[in-house]
Amino acid sequence: MNQNLMDDYHALASSISPSEVSRYLHAQGWEMIDRREGLLEEWAEPAIIGSESESEVHLLPVNQEYRDFQRRFVEFLVAVAAYYEIDAYELSHRLRLGASDVLLFRVCHDDAVDDVVSIDEANDVLSVMRRIISVSARYTASPNKGFTGRMPPQAKEYLAQYVSLGHTRPGSFVFPFISGPRILQGAKTVFARRVMENLAIALDRVRSLPVSQHAVLDELSPLVVALAGSLQKLARSPAFSSIEISFMWAPGREASDEVPVRPIALQPDEIREIGISGVRAKQYLQDRNIHDYRLAASRGPVVVPRVPAIPEVPSVVDTEITGEIIALNIDDRRISDWGSRYSIVIRSDVRDSVIDVEMPVEEAEFTAAAEARNHGAAVTAVGTLVRTMGGFTMRGRLNFNGQQQSR
Repeated sequence: MNQNLMDDYHALASSISPSEVSRYLHAQGWEMIDRREGLLEEWAEPAIIGSESESEVHLLPVNQEYRDFQRRFVEFLVAVAAYYEIDAYELSHRLRLGASDVLLFRVCHDDAVDDVVSIDEANDVLSVMRRIISVSARYTASPNKGFTGRMPPQAKEYLAQYVSLGHTRPGSFVFPFISGPRILQGAKTVFARRVMENLAIALDRVRSLPVSQHAVLDELSPLVVALAGSLQKLARSPAFSSIEISFMWAPGREASDEVPVRPIALQPDEIREIGISGVRAKQYLQDRNIHDYRLAASRGPVVVPRVPAIPEVPSVVDTEITGEIIALNIDDRRISDWGSRYSIVIRSDVRDSVIDVEMPVEEAEFTAAAEARNHGAAVTAVGTLVRTMGGFTMRGRLNFNGQQQSR
């Protein structure tokens, strides 16, 4: 390695501590195989699945009083950079992320030139990425509001202070968006993580829009629909062969179990089909006024690309459930959401699983439900089943002893 490159590693070793490196390695899946308190740590590279060779082990010096500390620390940093095939500058960038998450948007091309991108294409990517992060921030701050108009203060502060564009990275053309404060800051760090998790989960579900004929609505549905519309800008005369969206989570802070672990890859034709399905799903939600969501995926009218039509299928179908009433609830806080303070909970078998479904009802239905519960009688409900973080809810029609009532 030439002297200029080594100087970069010496500069990095002088500006970062072994403890910061240790935290990063732990978060990235390296294995600490030995530790001598106050002296050194031995780290094994992450094991490669299917490989029979043993992982290399590297020594991280901890005691800065040793005469050869600087030399050994530099050697360790060089080994880490070599493992990831990056230089000292990129390693410094990764080590300094602290509490931040990273959204990586990779643009892939068929030709051999993979380290450049046209100005127009870059502009489209930056515009779309800012849009989807903004949509996720709006949703996270105020789930029951639309995606246009005045932005909630919490989302506005997040976008202004805690979202930045990092340096490009090797491997086709990669846009890294850094999310969250670099140092843990309580509620602000939590909000930034929720924005990224909601975005990751919703983007993963966007892929299933064209084929999910019997999907169950959940509370992220408005965000999924808004993202489907936002991605359409990338489908106009694309020069790329595919885009790949992935997330790097802050060291030491694991993402929730719902977050996809694999990159989300989309080709131009898939993006067009997602747009068409997104328009249909949006109309479905608006027709039913579910949770009073005002779904505005863009400032202008939605334009559906001219591509071969795909079969007309409902994105969501009504579900019928039958079961016993296990709870009767009266809660004035639900009036603003449901228009009623009364609700019941029905326990039912749905697709070989036992679920509890909460359903808003009128006072008369509430009284009838209490009678049914006292007598152990089953009730039937038909309507839109919605998955929420807390379980399931439904709006629809109730049937007591063969007599149907609507809600």
